[in-house]
Amino acid sequence: MNDFTGKTIWITGASSGIGAALAHALAARGARLILSARSADKLETVRQGCRRPDEHLCLVMDLVDPASIETAWNRLQELSRKVDILINNAGMTQRALVLETRMEVYRLLLEVNFLSAVDLTKKVLPGMLERGAGQIVAVSSLMGKFSSPQRSGYAAAKHALQGFMDSLRTEVHAAGIRVLIVSPGFVNTDVSRNALRGDGTLHNKMDPAQAVAISAESCAEQVIAAMIKGRDEIFPGGKERIGLLLHRLSPALLRWVMRKVRVD
Repeated sequence: MNDFTGKTIWITGASSGIGAALAHALAARGARLILSARSADKLETVRQGCRRPDEHLCLVMDLVDPASIETAWNRLQELSRKVDILINNAGMTQRALVLETRMEVYRLLLEVNFLSAVDLTKKVLPGMLERGAGQIVAVSSLMGKFSSPQRSGYAAAKHALQGFMDSLRTEVHAAGIRVLIVSPGFVNTDVSRNALRGDGTLHNKMDPAQAVAISAESCAEQVIAAMIKGRDEIFPGGKERIGLLLHRLSPALLRWVMRKVRVD
């Protein structure tokens, strides 16, 4: 099962971070990849860095635009590409108080982190059910379990993603489809630099906790191990995962801790 030869895996957010790390690691295990993100140049760089680059496809797609998703899907149908595993990895976070966040920013966060994953999942699911096999992977966050200041839209979208995937798992397990939710803590990527401020501009700063966090490659290896084992959920990260324990054992204490989080 450590060999993904013959499997076609579609990865969103594949141009950098966890997505790019997954692409390199899965290609090394024999998978044929469909790599999606907004930047054709960055996707091409990732593709060329993978083993057997000629076997992999770059499929540019803007998850904020449902028409772009539909165009990408139609292209796959033209190429007769079945999808054995879908990794809904693309995501975008925020750094803004509720009072400062415009509604268009909330809508964008929901499109990228939740609604696009629902759309893609619904597109690949009929083929998986017909074959009686497949896997859906959703990269969520610890913010899909509990919330902290300046992440209201991101946490809401990840909570929605968590609920959707939990429900989907109950519906398709008997049909041979596995659903894995990945809920990382801090991972050393550019996610904080690309976070949205309340007006939609970029945060453009590396958070200190992000800078010393686990690598994208380490996270990717944990994801792949969970895929192989058919796990339901994993929580890559460091000491921030203590929030999970507090969430289960003492929600009131966790709420107190989160009220003490510094807001710059």
